[in-house]
Amino acid sequence: MNLTDLSTRQWPSVAVAVALVALFGLISIARLPIQLLPNIEQPQVSIQNFWRAAAPEEMESSIIEPQENVLRNTPGVTDINAFISRGAGFITLTFDVGTDIQTAKLDVINNLNQAPPRPADAVEPQVFAGGGQRSPPAASLLIRVLPHNPNKELASYQKLIEEHVEPRLARIPGVSQVNLAGEQPREMQITFDAYRAAALGIGVSDIIATLSRATDASGGFADVGRRQYTVRFVGQFEPHDLNDLIVGWSNDRPIYLSEVADIDIVPRKLDGFTLRNGYPAYYITLQRAYDANTVSILDEVNRAIKELNAGPLAEAGLEVDLSFDASVHIRRAIALVQGNLGIGLVLAIGVLYFLMRSRRATFLVTATVPLSLLVAFVALRLFDKSLNVISLAGLAFSVGLVMDAAIVTLENIVRCRQSGLGLSEAVAKGTRQITGALFASTVTSVAIFVPVLFMDGIEGQLFQDLALTIAVAVSASFLIAITVLPVAASFLLKAEDRDPCRHWWSRITELVMHLTRTPARCRTWIVAILGGSIIAIVTLMPKANLLPQAPSDSLNAFFITPPGGTVEVLRDEIAATIVERMRPYMEHEKQPYIRGYNMASFGAFSGMYVYPQDPSRIEEMIDVVRNKVLVDLPDTQSFVQRSSLLNFGFDGGRAINVDLQGPDINVLSEVAMQAMPIVSEAVPGAQVRPIPGLAIAEPELQLAPNDRRITAAGLDRATVATIVRAVTSGTFVGEYFDGNDRMDMILRGPVWTSPEQLASTPVATPLAGLQSLGELTDIKRTVGPTQLLRVNGQRTLTLSVTPPADMTVQEALQSLRETAGPQIREILPADVTLAYRGTADRLDAAFSSMAVNLATAAVVLFLIMAAMFRSLRDAALVMLSMPLAIAGGVAALRVLNLFTVQAMDLLTMIGFLILLGLVVNNAILLVMQARKGLRTGLDRSAAVADAVRIRARPIYLSTLTSIFGMLPLMVVPGVGSQIYRGLATVIIGGMLVSALFTLILMPSILRLAPLELPRALRRKQDIVPGVPADA
Repeated sequence: MNLTDLSTRQWPSVAVAVALVALFGLISIARLPIQLLPNIEQPQVSIQNFWRAAAPEEMESSIIEPQENVLRNTPGVTDINAFISRGAGFITLTFDVGTDIQTAKLDVINNLNQAPPRPADAVEPQVFAGGGQRSPPAASLLIRVLPHNPNKELASYQKLIEEHVEPRLARIPGVSQVNLAGEQPREMQITFDAYRAAALGIGVSDIIATLSRATDASGGFADVGRRQYTVRFVGQFEPHDLNDLIVGWSNDRPIYLSEVADIDIVPRKLDGFTLRNGYPAYYITLQRAYDANTVSILDEVNRAIKELNAGPLAEAGLEVDLSFDASVHIRRAIALVQGNLGIGLVLAIGVLYFLMRSRRATFLVTATVPLSLLVAFVALRLFDKSLNVISLAGLAFSVGLVMDAAIVTLENIVRCRQSGLGLSEAVAKGTRQITGALFASTVTSVAIFVPVLFMDGIEGQLFQDLALTIAVAVSASFLIAITVLPVAASFLLKAEDRDPCRHWWSRITELVMHLTRTPARCRTWIVAILGGSIIAIVTLMPKANLLPQAPSDSLNAFFITPPGGTVEVLRDEIAATIVERMRPYMEHEKQPYIRGYNMASFGAFSGMYVYPQDPSRIEEMIDVVRNKVLVDLPDTQSFVQRSSLLNFGFDGGRAINVDLQGPDINVLSEVAMQAMPIVSEAVPGAQVRPIPGLAIAEPELQLAPNDRRITAAGLDRATVATIVRAVTSGTFVGEYFDGNDRMDMILRGPVWTSPEQLASTPVATPLAGLQSLGELTDIKRTVGPTQLLRVNGQRTLTLSVTPPADMTVQEALQSLRETAGPQIREILPADVTLAYRGTADRLDAAFSSMAVNLATAAVVLFLIMAAMFRSLRDAALVMLSMPLAIAGGVAALRVLNLFTVQAMDLLTMIGFLILLGLVVNNAILLVMQARKGLRTGLDRSAAVADAVRIRARPIYLSTLTSIFGMLPLMVVPGVGSQIYRGLATVIIGGMLVSALFTLILMPSILRLAPLELPRALRRKQDIVPGVPADA
């Protein structure tokens, strides 16, 4: 007894199983998380270092480089990148795919503990799982003052934000870090009068020592009688009592701190600004933890925003909102795929009814589709996957594929019914006859996904959801076709008229037999089809991108601002000009209208994000921003590009990094200046952005110590360095804690506005009396770097090359290597090297891996078919249909490129992998039917004709339903459609060409080769073990 007989006899059990599958499938749909793509990121751990008022070179030498030395031995690390600016340094460690991120984080923390001690006023390094501040944030929030609130000073709300906003956002699952970019914490500033202090003989070190000693201390415990006392030295002064601190003596008179310094508690000076639609705002960014779901994070962020706006922020006259909600675009992309899935299903049903002309038969086949898809949803839930455009695209592709099994089965049942058999006998015989071929085609369709088990990196992460979805849906469709469908047919299928399209299949059979009537014609067709396929593959294969382009409905712009510009200059001159130019578009006086924009400038980062009101006019808005808003800004370079939905950096994974590495940043900058025109000429239209900026023009005042004078005055270099820091940005002397809040205590001198004023600053010395700072040091004006970049322990200057939209990454990389590379190497000094990084190395590795996996898939298919046919010859015959399908996919891509840009990306290559498992099904049906004809005693020509006549209908039914089921994915535009368009195009083109020419290629091969049964098969008279062959 086989499964079909068991199912028809135990049909109540089948009905219960169907109900359970439907129930669990619907529950799975409701609980599946939503995101744009599967997780395609490499694990990263980021480290943040802050050292107030530190120059980039001191940050590099004192903190970053020592940390790199201990971090390079971290297990599994592949790359270490460090970005350094004034007062901040960020290190990002990238690990092998599959590395446990929490284990990696612990390894990083353990290694950091072995780093040398950091400077006393440097903040303890913070370690986060994720890309840190150098990667795009999961969400950006802006806090603004409501119009009715008279207090417009955002700094006054810092405590409120720290106590209510930051903790609420930090509690959101999946958020690894909350960055208060607009933070202005309070600090206690002790501003001393350098002239009065020097006149009284009070040095900076005296004030620092006095302030440092004004702390509480525990004396321990003492037993006094029957009680135990805690002994404490209460040495800490309250802020209002600090004036009474004695910092020195003049003869017998104490000198109080109030005589030489003023004490104030003020907000720390902000090193940047944020504007929301042209108005000041407090900027907060949320970094996503590795493997976290962006949509889930944004849903929780929106809930937190509602709570905050209804609670503490409303009471304070503030409001917070999302700068940009990516979940809106992600949901739109998901909804588009869902709509395409529905449209494809309707089209496939229409084609099915047109060719079968039977409402009941069409209903029976259609009913198997949702059941198979529900099984796939259950599998996604069980394997902890998400509902994303890839898994949904897999379901859309599955619409036609899951129909195949039902079509082939029901078509054979109907044919048996039309031959005069009773309903029960027709159901049993029709299903039994086709089970072997159906099992073979299902195994080949699923087996093609076996190589995914050996895929590493991005392609493995990207492919898993698609492989799981299609494999489970196709496997489920086979089981449903031989169990549920026969049961339903036993109840619903009535006597069927003869096939209304039978004359079509007869004419196709006659045409095929006529075209292959002689051995010479057969050989001609074989050579023409296979040779033409190979030529098409070689000549028409498009160039490659790493990932599909997934443009968003917004644009971003980055600025390289004038070196050394103050916050006030940037805000009042550059930002004010931009705001004025954006005003007509914001107030809807000029087209295209915008619904909002954000602008921020913090240290080395300056950027703007613009959101058009009409997404269809995004390219027009990019042109306006590039050519009207960001032009003629003083000493400012700007780079404008469309935002990407992909979490692959700000460039969407398309940037090629050309790394120039060497010890001298000035030399690197000079080389990069010469290399930029070479790169721009080699890759026309590309955006070439230097990271960091090329201008080594950050104004510097270098104070070189005069050791003879310093020693004669009774000082040392460290003391003079402390004085320099104190009279400039201020030196850290300790922390003040009042029981609730903790603030830094900063000792600073009076503000000076010229190097001459700095040089004349008096200094009290132990041995030489009153000296000026200019006498103890030699002051000279020079320039230095604004930022530094280190890649794998080497100083690096990167030219980030983003190809134009109509050029693939592979074409750009080829031009860089063959044209620009040799010219750049001619100008390189001996100690400078050139390398390619970013998309460049990922592209080579990914496509090499995919090529190996395609070859592996072909071998797997051949071995499986050889085992199932028990004939190497038959397996080889079926494999000959593969070049034809690949040529069809390549040709379809070439045709698509006549209308839009579609490169060969990872998803497109996955389409070829899927295609291999699909197109062999038609060949399997023809070969197995021809073998069956031989068993009945037909000669070769009659067996081939019988195979074409009987199998043409199911071949075209399954092919056309599959094509029309996927067609909306290829032709319907919208947000995110570029992600899967190439994949759909390859499969549709390959299946279409295969369906047209397989019915010529396979009969030509079969009529030439003697199709004799292996001896074992002639004895057993079966096709697949356990599945009887029906004569």
